[in-house]
Amino acid sequence: MDQNSFDPLDTDILPAVRSRPTITDVAKLCGVTPATVSRVLNGKKKFSASQAVRDKIIETARNLGYVPDLSARNLHRRGTHIIGLFASPQTHMAEGINESLLEGIAEVLHAGGYDVFFELGANTLENPLPFWRFDGAILLQAPRAETVTELDRRCVPYVCVNERVGNPTAFVLADDSMGTSRALDHLAQLGHKKIAYANARATYFSHYSVTERYETLLQGVRERGMQLVAGHDVPFSSAAEFLQQTIREQQATAVITYDHHIAVMLVGASPGLGLRIPQDYSLICFNDVFPVALLPPPLTAVAVSGREMGRIGGDLLLNSLLTPSAKPGKVIRIAEDLIVRGSTAPPTAAAPNQNNAHPRAAAGSRAADRASL
Repeated sequence: MDQNSFDPLDTDILPAVRSRPTITDVAKLCGVTPATVSRVLNGKKKFSASQAVRDKIIETARNLGYVPDLSARNLHRRGTHIIGLFASPQTHMAEGINESLLEGIAEVLHAGGYDVFFELGANTLENPLPFWRFDGAILLQAPRAETVTELDRRCVPYVCVNERVGNPTAFVLADDSMGTSRALDHLAQLGHKKIAYANARATYFSHYSVTERYETLLQGVRERGMQLVAGHDVPFSSAAEFLQQTIREQQATAVITYDHHIAVMLVGASPGLGLRIPQDYSLICFNDVFPVALLPPPLTAVAVSGREMGRIGGDLLLNSLLTPSAKPGKVIRIAEDLIVRGSTAPPTAAAPNQNNAHPRAAAGSRAADRASL
């Protein structure tokens, strides 16, 4: 075949390749050896091949849909330039800070020349990691325990981002103590004395943020002379029941919620109990994400940059691959800020109580919860 006259788009040639294209198919169509195709597609420069041949190989591979076999390629390289991201199948990666966190990680790793795969824990107990090799890992929320154990056993370097498990090179965590303190400072400056806390739901209690936010809250209210009303030490379950017990009965004037999901439920349940925000109680949530700024009223929120967490996590992992002897276990805290919006205001003189409860408050609390979802 005349290399100079070959057209990789020639319809008389391409249909001959009927199954999944291989390196041999590309080599035959280009009139070169499979070794030459491999060198070109892997970016090797130090061998004799004209630029025209290189361009032809690349174009042919693209038109055929050929990509190098991952496991075969890794057999010939000391490093794979592949990083794995691991999280729980129950982790909602497209909401909260997770989406921006992933964007920050990918931005840094791709700029460093690394490919990234995302694993949601589908491997078996017998095979806790994918069968292919990879250079390092980033652990996100609630990775499988078997995955963490196997990474440690194989001495694969990894970084935990918004999670605290295993023996990583570094932990990149939100500074929840800072965020909680800023929320309490804001309420104290407004004049609030009685505070309610909507704790995490039961399924969240393994995450480090649950403990750190709660312990800072307990210490913070004491230091500021505030009172934390009953109900703060149990998992959140019902928005209507929570509001009835904390606002109506115990006359709290402000609520801090563990996350934005709980805050949205409280906003939805409030009209059914005749409660207005911020006239009857102020509301602060963690996570300044959709739809927090769009609610009526827009919510005051504790914000952490997921993108910044991801970038720093990616940088730390790349640094550990370059200097594997670095001391592990470093903890990096990402600052949290308070975004003040319309859901917080000074407490009114007469807080709502059970004597002036809205007629629908006593009956139908479950219905109010359903309406809030």
